[in-house]
Amino acid sequence: MQKSPQQVDTYRIIRPLATGPRFTVYRASGGNGDFALKVAVNRSARDLAYLRREREVVLHLAVGGLRRVPVVGQSAEGYTYAAMEWAERSLREEMAPGRRFSKKEVVRLLAPVARALDETHAGQYVHCAVTPDHILLAAEGRVLLAGLAHARRRGQTPDKGDPRYSAPERRDGQPVGPWCDTYSLGVIAYEMLTGELPFNADTPEEWQRLHACQSPELPSAISRAIGRDASRALLRALAKEPADRFHSTSSFVEALKEEEPTSLRLRQVFSDIGQGVVHAGKRAPRFLKVSLLALVVLAVAGGLVYTGAHRREAPEEDPRTATAAFVAALQTPDTIWTPRPLHSPSPSATGGPAPPTAPPGAQASPAPTGTRNFAATATAAAQPTATATPEPVVAPAVLHPAPVLIDPANVTRFAAGGIVDLVWQYDRPLEPGEAFDIRMWKDGEPAWGIARSTDTRYHLSGPPGGIGEYNWMIVVVRDDPATGSPVETSERSATRRLSWG
Repeated sequence: MQKSPQQVDTYRIIRPLATGPRFTVYRASGGNGDFALKVAVNRSARDLAYLRREREVVLHLAVGGLRRVPVVGQSAEGYTYAAMEWAERSLREEMAPGRRFSKKEVVRLLAPVARALDETHAGQYVHCAVTPDHILLAAEGRVLLAGLAHARRRGQTPDKGDPRYSAPERRDGQPVGPWCDTYSLGVIAYEMLTGELPFNADTPEEWQRLHACQSPELPSAISRAIGRDASRALLRALAKEPADRFHSTSSFVEALKEEEPTSLRLRQVFSDIGQGVVHAGKRAPRFLKVSLLALVVLAVAGGLVYTGAHRREAPEEDPRTATAAFVAALQTPDTIWTPRPLHSPSPSATGGPAPPTAPPGAQASPAPTGTRNFAATATAAAQPTATATPEPVVAPAVLHPAPVLIDPANVTRFAAGGIVDLVWQYDRPLEPGEAFDIRMWKDGEPAWGIARSTDTRYHLSGPPGGIGEYNWMIVVVRDDPATGSPVETSERSATRRLSWG
């Protein structure tokens, strides 16, 4: 075993940190503070070139989130070394076996890494070795990305790397791109959130086969705290096909930030409580189960008796409130609406002209099917004492907040003819006459509405206009009773993309 040096050039060795087949890393002090001193074991020209490469790539990219390598050289004693920016510990040291990080912690630690990777990709380099060992936690909460000696130009074919974190396409020696780093970062996020790697193998070949052929377990099934949206983001980052992954590492980390809808979180809480009650009930003594059942039956019976004793007759429904025309009329101060008399007065009694009669044999024109005639409904429900034309419904001065799109995720692909459930969230009840307008269009087309719904979910049985890529959004609308044209009463939602074929 090689004896540790006491000093290398101007750097005084404090203690060893890690030892590998090619390099030993020490904590050392120099003129400007502490450094991580990486010393070659065999002092070969190949090791010197490796250390120089890391420094040259970092200097070329000039990315703030990469660990700096100020000095690479050879000492008078023949040591080949690199002095690197000091960091207290690596992410690997934080990831104790079985430890699960919260989503907030994962986003805080991986967001700087994602930004550094995106800037590296913009410089046409791919890291190729994104592992917890190369994510360093420095002073003042800074997160640094190391290991740039493994980086390659986009399109090159590097070594296969750590098989636990390597993308499936690297098994076959395919050219690398940013999608490889996205996959590796997805594996790290999966491990942090679930406390385990997505696959488990004993040999590098088995690891590579599992990455290429097997789907990981659903993360939210391992830990319900992960949530549905974050679980889907993880699986998308771990997609087998590079084109199905996120287009950048930052967009992947942003997807992990998305909060679950309040209703879904409450549903999960109640589900957990219910499962706990069921498990507790299975372990409870039999006489206790019978007693609880009797109490539940008595409580239900008492509630029914109380409800029947205090039931009030529901007031008769006022037909005026069921028409959008009446709502529009309320916005016109000069118009007063009164209930229609049981027996309509004759024309002579009102002093008005007799209504026109149809010619013999003529038939009344039927109303168009599928279209609600608000004016006819208003006339049937009430007669105005002062004739006034309802003003068109205009959009309110302040629009309601926009619906929030939930599913599917942005840039999702489906097979030709694939069925899609569009899901969104709206934090206020719809007012009378309002509905969600589902709009979908291809690039270069206007945003046209494909359907309306009063539910926050719409079942789409295939592409509305042939295979291809579509944009979609949701906005709340109601129809102007005078013109029949839709009026938007909420802000428009964000736009997402999906494609068929």
